[in-house]
Amino acid sequence: MKRNISFILNNELIETEINPATVVLDFVRNERLTGTKEGCKEGDCGACTVLVGEVIDGEVKYISINSCLVPIGNVMGKHVVTIEAFNCNDKNLNPLQQAFVEEGASQCGFCTPGFIVSLTGYFLNEGNLSYNNVIDALDGNICRCTGHNSIIRAAEKVSERFKETLVMNGTKLKFLSDNKIIPEYFLTIKDRLKKIRAAEISEPHNNFEKNYFVGGGTDLFVQKPDEMLMSNVVLLQNEKDLKGIKIEDGNCIIGSASSVTEIFESDLFKKNFQKIFDFIELFGSTPIRNGATIGGNLNNASPIGDMINFFLALNSIVTLTDGKSKREIPLNKYYLSYKKTDRRPDEYMHSISFLLPQGNYYFNFEKVSKRTYLDIASVNSSVFLNVENEIITNAHISAGGVSAIPLYLFKTSEFLRGKELNIENIHEAVSIAQSEISPISDARGTAEYKKLLLSRLIYTHFITLYPELITIEETL
Repeated sequence: MKRNISFILNNELIETEINPATVVLDFVRNERLTGTKEGCKEGDCGACTVLVGEVIDGEVKYISINSCLVPIGNVMGKHVVTIEAFNCNDKNLNPLQQAFVEEGASQCGFCTPGFIVSLTGYFLNEGNLSYNNVIDALDGNICRCTGHNSIIRAAEKVSERFKETLVMNGTKLKFLSDNKIIPEYFLTIKDRLKKIRAAEISEPHNNFEKNYFVGGGTDLFVQKPDEMLMSNVVLLQNEKDLKGIKIEDGNCIIGSASSVTEIFESDLFKKNFQKIFDFIELFGSTPIRNGATIGGNLNNASPIGDMINFFLALNSIVTLTDGKSKREIPLNKYYLSYKKTDRRPDEYMHSISFLLPQGNYYFNFEKVSKRTYLDIASVNSSVFLNVENEIITNAHISAGGVSAIPLYLFKTSEFLRGKELNIENIHEAVSIAQSEISPISDARGTAEYKKLLLSRLIYTHFITLYPELITIEETL
């Protein structure tokens, strides 16, 4: 299946007929833009990082993505930026590249293009230049030569150099162009993109039984890239009615094509789930969060999916559609068996919703993995509680990695409702949770280890949320 795709690649308008499931990495390298490297092709190493710019609220916003995982259909009407874009008109090194040279931040050089692209994205998007923010911007890039210290020095050096002037300058793109961080043609991209998007044709929804519905594709293009190319792929990420976060009748409704980054950065989540930012870095790297959609993540149906775990504890509702009608199903009843959901072949996820928290509520997420960051969980768990006068009036607890499906702990949650918040009842809740799970031994740990982990994570929820009432010693 081929489709006409139009987008801007660096400074060139691309109009091509191509299979929309072709990943961006393969296309740009076939165009002889070989600075974008193929490393792991699983979204782990960051050697293939590119920027994708899109007009949002009247301005071009750029995100870093793993080009090995993004279907070219998802960049329709957008600006794709590779490392070749940053050799400005005089062909000299730009300030970011020069800092890498001065600090010895490049050895074999294979990973360097990805680092430079990610660092450029940081300058394009970040309002507050700081050490922590620049390090976060590089969290999707890995170097096996330098140990990262020289790279960190280079990133910090150039960030500090422009920190004050970038804040003071009124027009960021003009400032970055004047200082050779980006080429001058970036100033024309917004108007050029508007012309492309005006001519964009929406993806046809027909022959559902033959379609492969794809959100971000950050896992599908790892698991089955060849199958994607051989299927009638329906790309949902650019569907406008599937994007956005809104409030209706006290419910938060999140479009299935909304990215994980968009969810974390929304004012609604910042207001209602402030503690989520304590563990945002556990939800994959920046490029993965930029590319992954909530619909794709939830329908991947991984027993250890972090976002599934999060939304299970919010007692969320899934809305499915076949393009004509809609139906709703609780997320805690959506998963039927390993990697199998209640979604029919002719349906895709329209949105997920949950009742906005009221009263004295508390939320916490915990995760244990072999690596602290950028790793899938061995076991994860989330909890949502309403508490009044030390009585738990409402409770929802989820658990991942301890069953063939993502689990909502029905019996444990029901037991806690109406109970006094004390160590005896928490001990009992942990015991009930043990009866609800059925972990298996695998590469991430033995069944007994996972049982122990879940117990400790549930205790950790209460220790974290109520340190004045529950101590570590009482849970031993």
